[in-house]
Amino acid sequence: MNDAVLGWPMETGNKLRLADVFVSINDPRQAGKVKHDLVELLVVAVNAVLVGADTYGRLFGLIDPTGFEAAFRRWVGAILPALGADTVVAVDGGEIERDCLHKPEP
Repeated sequence: MNDAVLGWPMETGNKLRLADVFVSINDPRQAGKVKHDLVELLVVAVNAVLVGADTYGRLFGLIDPTGFEAAFRRWVGAILPALGADTVVAVDGGEIERDCLHKPEP
């Protein structure tokens, strides 16, 4: 299984990682109102623009759902340790659902 799917850092060799350059950007938001890490938002936004939503859709269609769920649960467990092992975390998939409902058949 791909290390990135498991949540481990990917080896980039001598390449400069996008996240590494964005850490130098000062976050102008009010600290008490920040819900999401600026670097993570910028990395996702740049990747979405560069590769497009269809690429993300295809990628998630190829990833093993069981492996993704296990990795996602590990991450959620690390940031929210108060959640029990059987706790369900609702993630709004409305945008994804709307996109899938209006997508033409291949």
